[in-house]
Parts: sequence; structure tokens; C-alpha cells
Amino acid sequence: MTSSEVTERLAGAFDAGTDLAAAPTSVPARQIFLDRLDEAASGISGLGKQLAGLEDDINSALDLTTAELNDATAALARVNDELRRTRGGGAAGNGLLDERDKLLAEIADRVRIEVTEGVRGTVSVRVGGAAGPLLVPAVGNATRVAVRQGASGAELVLDPGHRAEAVRLPASGRLAGLLEAAGRVATARADLDGVASRFGAELNAWHAAGSDALGDPGQALFRTEALAISDGLANAGTAAIDFDIADGATLAAAGYALVNDSAGWTLARRDGSASVTAAAGSALSLDGVTIRPGSGAAAGDSWTLDLVTGARALALRPLAPERLALADRFVSDADPRNSGGATLRLTVDPAAAGLATPPPWTLRVTASGDAEISGTATGSLLATLPLDGTPIAGLGVSISVIGSPRAGDAFRILASAAGSGDNGNIRGLADVRAATGPGGSLEAGLDTSTARIATAVADTRRLTATAQAVKADTASAADAISGVDLDREAAELTRLQAAYRANAQVIAAARALFDTMLEVAG
Repeated sequence: MTSSEVTERLAGAFDAGTDLAAAPTSVPARQIFLDRLDEAASGISGLGKQLAGLEDDINSALDLTTAELNDATAALARVNDELRRTRGGGAAGNGLLDERDKLLAEIADRVRIEVTEGVRGTVSVRVGGAAGPLLVPAVGNATRVAVRQGASGAELVLDPGHRAEAVRLPASGRLAGLLEAAGRVATARADLDGVASRFGAELNAWHAAGSDALGDPGQALFRTEALAISDGLANAGTAAIDFDIADGATLAAAGYALVNDSAGWTLARRDGSASVTAAAGSALSLDGVTIRPGSGAAAGDSWTLDLVTGARALALRPLAPERLALADRFVSDADPRNSGGATLRLTVDPAAAGLATPPPWTLRVTASGDAEISGTATGSLLATLPLDGTPIAGLGVSISVIGSPRAGDAFRILASAAGSGDNGNIRGLADVRAATGPGGSLEAGLDTSTARIATAVADTRRLTATAQAVKADTASAADAISGVDLDREAAELTRLQAAYRANAQVIAAARALFDTMLEVAG
């Protein structure tokens, strides 16, 4: 699933709504609209899961690459120690020099370095350039490192277990490429999550304002929360965990923990507010979350179920076509004998409780300019309110008189009945489509997310071109070395070789980033 395909699905859902407005009682048109909504939601969710998986892969690669760098620098420090104790020449010395060069290549593959050769072939290695922090001294232990995205950009953290000194990470090498990729994917995920949350919230609110074919208020269209399960790091068993979430379930914000012990299974909210237990082979249910543990669990095995929102959680709820709320919840008509130029505007307001009984109501304008509201069926007066421009609170609805009414004008206010052919609410979907928010309309917001990924691809191409130019410059410099000082020449060649490898890694990291993001961007 690519972001361009998701944009097309989102547009398709709104287009199907436009078609449905022309035939609100058509069951096939209702089903098509539901299908398009499902395709849009599954597309957004699928792209969100794809980006989340990509971010996890990049972070795993970062952890592995950092560990490899620390292993290589520690090994180089040991080679330095052996070189100081070995006479030059001979098989042992040459073997150590070969090992040194191999380790320098591994380090340069991961971070840009400056290499200085000392006595008997020992080397000191600095990050970046000659003024950079010392990574491997000619004498002594290497400095362990970690990487992170700091406030001002990518950072290399020296000695993270103790003094934790942060320095700028040079913009070349595998670590820099991976950290840049992680940042770009995180930004794309945040953009997509924002669009998904807005899409779910705005369409749910739109649908709740309508009335379905059975005369009931519209239900939420989309589920906007889900759970992601993770195995405990120390799990020794092989049990698979299956779970599902009941429609309409209210999930605990803290998530859940599942534990197996000798007595059976326990499912608990992670805030400790509730828990349930079950024997082996039985299902557990809490807050509408049903867990079915498989066989093979070891005592002490555990799992966490974290609350997920945004793109990954978006899903269409199971709704029948007749449950689509296409009609306005409340409708009004004017007495044909009215002489004024007023109309009523009705707005669904669940908090409104100004009238004691539900509609139908009759609103009549008095000679004093007030509004008398009475029960249409009984004629009993419910309220007398001034027509001063302030909306009138009914029961679940806010009533505004628009225009210039005259004394004696009357209006009837009714709740939509079952089987209504009204299309007022589905016509309002066009307003949801056109409404602006962060990034513009919903479709424009998704386009912005797509554009960010495309920009990342373009930047990666530029980074590749820059790296190729640096590589060529380094190779030319190596060719220009001359002189009769063999020791100095060897040291310079070692430095240039490391620099070449470090800069060449920009190409590898950039190409990998480009290929991955190109797949996502579609």
C-alpha cells in the first residue's frame, strides 16, 4: 500500500458519499459507500502499519550498527596494544596490520572518522575530523558510543554509561544514514496519524448528527483505538496469543498485561485497577478484550498489550446499510401561511436540555416578539423564550431562528422518522470534505504526508550525488600523494583510505534510504 493509493481511496469514499446523496434510500448505494469507507480506513491503517514496521526495522538496524561499531573500536584498541609489543615486519606484524585495516574499514563504514598513524603502525581514530572527539586512542581503551536524535540534530553520545557527552554526528556513514531515515519516517508517521485521527473524529461526529433508516441516531463509523501485543523479553515458552476487541469496547489508556504462572493466566489493566484470571486452556475477557492463549507457555511468560491510536488503529465498525445515518436528526417545516421571511436552523446538540419532552414541537412567534414552543400533539405550552438571536435549547437540538419572523408565523420541528428519504446529513458530508484543518482539507493533509516522503526521497538523491562528489575528491587526493618519506606516505594512505570508506558509505546509506522510501511513497 502506497500513500498515493491511500489518497485515491480517501477521495473514492467522499465521491461515493456524493453519489449516495442523490439516492439515499438505495441499498446498493449505501453498501458501496460502506465499502469505500472500509477501503479508505484499511488503506490508512495499512500504510500506518507499514511505516511503523519500517521505523522498527531502522531502529533495530541502528542498535545493531552501534553495537558493531563499539565491537570494532574495542578490537582496534586491542590491536594497537599488540602492535606496540610487536616488532615491525614478520608474519605477526603484517597480520596485525591487516587486522587493523580491516577494523578501520568496519569503523569507517559506520561513522566518518579521521585516522592518524603512530609508532609501529598503531592508529588513533577521531570522529569527523582532526578536531573531533577521540574514539580510539593509540594507547588505551576505546570510547563506547550511542546515537540519538538531539534537539539540534543527530548526536553521537560518548561513554553513554558514565559521562554521556553528546557531540554532533557527522553526516556520513551508516549510522548517520539510519538516523536520518528514522527521523524522516517518524515525521511521516506523525503526519499520517494526524490525518487518520482527524478523519475518524470528523466522520464520526458527522455521522452522529444524522438519523439512520430505523430512525435511530447515527453511531460511530470508525473505531479509533486498538491494541498492539508484545512478547516479554524473557519469555521461554512458545505460546501464541490470539485476541479480539468487542465492537464499541472502551479500552484502558494504560493498556493491559497478560501473565502465565503455575496457577493459570491473569489479564490485568496495567494501572492495576482491574484484573481477571482463568485456568489454562480458557479465555479471559476484560473491558471487551478477549484473550485466547495458545498452548506452550512457560511459567512466568508475559505479554503487554499497548493502546494504539492514529493510523494503525483506524477501522470501519461493522455497520449494516440501514444503519447509515443519512437523514438529518431533526427537520423543520414552515406553516404555508407564514408572512415573514424566517427559517429555522437545527443543530444537533447532545447537551441541550431546555425542553422536557422530545419533538414534535411547534414554535409560534407572538406579537411581543417571543417564541412560544408547545407540543405539537398535545398543544401544551413547554416554554416561552425571547427571539433575541440566542439559540434556543431544545432536547438534543439547538434551534436558531434565521431571518425576520412576523407575529403569528409558525414552524414545526420533528425528529426524523424511520424510513425517511431525507438526505440532509449525507449532503453535509461535502462540508466535512471541504473543511480545513492542519494541512488543509483531509485529502490535502494526506497529500502533505505523501509530499514529505517524496521530499525525503529527493533529499536522499541529493545526498547520494554529494557523496559521489566527495568520493571522487578523496580518490583524486589519494592519487596525488608523492614523496620519499615511506612512513608518512603510509600514514597518509591509511587516513585517506578510511576517509574514502567513510564518505563512500554515504552512498550506501543514501541508496538504502532512497529505495525504502520509494517503496512507501509509491
